[in-house]
Amino acid sequence: MGRDKNGAGAKPDKSGSNKPGPRHPGAEVSGPVASEPEASERKVSEPETVEPEPVVDEPVDPTPDAAPTPESEPEPEPGQEPASGWKRVAQLLRPRGTRSELLTGLLCLALGFALAVQVGQSTGDQLSSLRQDELVRLLDEVTQRADQLDAEVSDLEEIRDDLQSEDGRDQAARDLAQQRAEQEGILSGRLPAQGPGVQIHVADGAKPLEAQVLFNLLEELRNAGAEAIQVNGVRLVTTSYFVDSGGGIVLDGAAIASPYEWTAIGDPDTIDRALEIPGGALPRIREEGGEATTTTSDEVLVDAVRIPGRPEHAEPVAPDDEK
Repeated sequence: MGRDKNGAGAKPDKSGSNKPGPRHPGAEVSGPVASEPEASERKVSEPETVEPEPVVDEPVDPTPDAAPTPESEPEPEPGQEPASGWKRVAQLLRPRGTRSELLTGLLCLALGFALAVQVGQSTGDQLSSLRQDELVRLLDEVTQRADQLDAEVSDLEEIRDDLQSEDGRDQAARDLAQQRAEQEGILSGRLPAQGPGVQIHVADGAKPLEAQVLFNLLEELRNAGAEAIQVNGVRLVTTSYFVDSGGGIVLDGAAIASPYEWTAIGDPDTIDRALEIPGGALPRIREEGGEATTTTSDEVLVDAVRIPGRPEHAEPVAPDDEK
């Protein structure tokens, strides 16, 4: 009966007499113990203070797949309209002043400066390397060329004025026609001519010269700018030819013999240098045992003339038929 009073079925005393007292270590508890609040209830009822753990910054190893993009655009804030295409382009093209861009700009400036200095030096070296006499000669040539151009301009202006005037239009046309007829007459061999030129003496040696040697001499005279040529009293024109015949030479159907006296009108200095080139016509004549001498003169006469024949096949083209 006493157990029923003090047992588990006894009602707890509201006054708190049934509350367990403080337990000492080693003390044994006999009988059932009054229900204690669970651990979870104690945690809720009694909050524990948790100290924050220190945050340790660990190095992040960036991978190539997750590399940061320097040109990534910031996301628009809520309520802000996204940037248009032109604004994005302007943001991409805007200089950011990075170290690589500054270094590239400095290199471009240095390269441009070096190129400008090099061009200036190369232009100045062309004249600075010349001697004083060469510079004087170059200046004289430029001055003479300028004077020639001024004279040509004056002549053309005079001709223009004459052609524009009614009184001198007919006379200018006649003068122009006469001038052209004289030029064509000299070039075709129809008229005699005089002017500066050279006289060439060519003679056979122990062995007679061949026609090919004289033809080479004619070609070199033409290449040197000779305007009128004659040899042994025969005027040479565009249709002239040399042929070997019975130990002699035939020129345009007429036989000629050594010595061969040539007369050519043109620039004397140019013709003389052209004929004396190693391997040219005159050195070849000397190699074959012949004689060849050149005399320059300020005035020579080519008095042999040739009446041009009528063309057999060629005909002039009328102005209306030209395309």
